[in-house]
Amino acid sequence: MIDAVIFDMDGTLVDSERLGFTGWREAGKRLGTTIPDDIMRSFIGHNAAEVVAMCTDYLGDADLAQRIFDLHWDIRRERTTTDLTLLPGVHEALSALKAAGMRLAVCTSSNRPITESNLSRFGILDAFESITCGDEVERGKPNPQIYAIAAQKLGVSPDVCAVVEDSPNGVRAGYAAGMTVFMVPNVIEPTQEMVEKTARILGTLHELPAAIAEVAGAQG
Repeated sequence: MIDAVIFDMDGTLVDSERLGFTGWREAGKRLGTTIPDDIMRSFIGHNAAEVVAMCTDYLGDADLAQRIFDLHWDIRRERTTTDLTLLPGVHEALSALKAAGMRLAVCTSSNRPITESNLSRFGILDAFESITCGDEVERGKPNPQIYAIAAQKLGVSPDVCAVVEDSPNGVRAGYAAGMTVFMVPNVIEPTQEMVEKTARILGTLHELPAAIAEVAGAQG
């Protein structure tokens, strides 16, 4: 059975991944370098320390990596005030899942101030019983640690949790944690690996409540 639904935030609830790409591109331009799209996509799901380390590996310059990371966040925060949007079906999915008796949580690689600000902006912060953030773990997604902590906060076993993710690293983390994973792709198209590690790949969150009910019914 599925008793709890744990949502990723960036790219799943709010359309922030595209703002992140904009931030990386603009920061690179200002600092005289370029972060290719495939490198940016590889950052998705990792926490800040890991992204800086990956950026350092790519650029070969730790100081430049930190500066471009910090500048990308400055640009991203600035754009958030005007350009951040909620993804389709969020309010409807949360309402339907709550009505079905599901416990709801967020599990994100973003830090807590950013997470609470983004969720509050759209009036959905109070929909979630707990929030687990990237600055609470040593290793970010695809490591399952963050999802294990989220289950502990809810006081439930991982096998009664559904995970809702948009990225391969997030899917891998939820799968490794022993949870039932649903993917709603955003900026990265699903691969065969994603098909194999998810219960369903959905077009929007509008489809989520019915998909969870169907999968939970089959499990029961």
